[in-house]
Amino acid sequence: MNNLSNLIIVISIFLPLFLSAQKKDSLRFIPEPIHKNVIKFNPTPMLLWSKKNITLSYERVLNKKQTIALTLGYLEFPSLFADTIALLVNITSRTKYGINVALEYRFYLMQRNVRPIPDGLYLAPFMSYYGYHFQNGLDIIPMSADSAGMLKANFYIFNLGVELGYQFVFWKRFTLDLVLVGPAMSYYGGGVDISGNINMEEMKEIHEDLYNKIKEKYPLIDQFVINKSFRQNGKLDLFSIGFRYVIQIGFHF
Repeated sequence: MNNLSNLIIVISIFLPLFLSAQKKDSLRFIPEPIHKNVIKFNPTPMLLWSKKNITLSYERVLNKKQTIALTLGYLEFPSLFADTIALLVNITSRTKYGINVALEYRFYLMQRNVRPIPDGLYLAPFMSYYGYHFQNGLDIIPMSADSAGMLKANFYIFNLGVELGYQFVFWKRFTLDLVLVGPAMSYYGGGVDISGNINMEEMKEIHEDLYNKIKEKYPLIDQFVINKSFRQNGKLDLFSIGFRYVIQIGFHF
């Protein structure tokens, strides 16, 4: 405990001095960017959800302090259901796909950075969009004829927020980009549409099972996104909080 206290005291004394010296240095000279472009790959969606997910980003240096970045990706999530939904219908076919798009305008904080951008600490307002569609062919279990149905779902998220991040440039060419904090105000919309010879009570059971499967796979969604109306009618229409976190590796040229 004494060692920890001593370390905190040392940091509290010397960190302000270091930052102050760095600030004075950066005010004397802002270095010119070495290269203007960065192409990046975000491996996070691939590692978390599916190997089919590909997300790429392009960052362009505008001047000594600012850049603009565009992200575009293909999304695919694991299937929520195995063979049946709520023990009422069998799944006979599956289709699923999604996209994500983001736009950032980055301000590199030169008072804290001594190397040319895009290396260093940055603050950036951002907009992002996530859209996802899946469609399942259904075979209603209790019926022997005219039992075909369809479950279609479209969900989308619009985010508007501010992020704080740090980008490292190694050997003047390779980059590691980390968004450390990225709170946002988010709109969640979309819903589920079920067709076929299914009554209202059965639809409620299907919505409830869908809700339970989403909650099981993505627990945080239950706290911030899914509301009572989704459990009853499969519709999503609300504002809530969102969060952006990104890890990207790139090539600087």
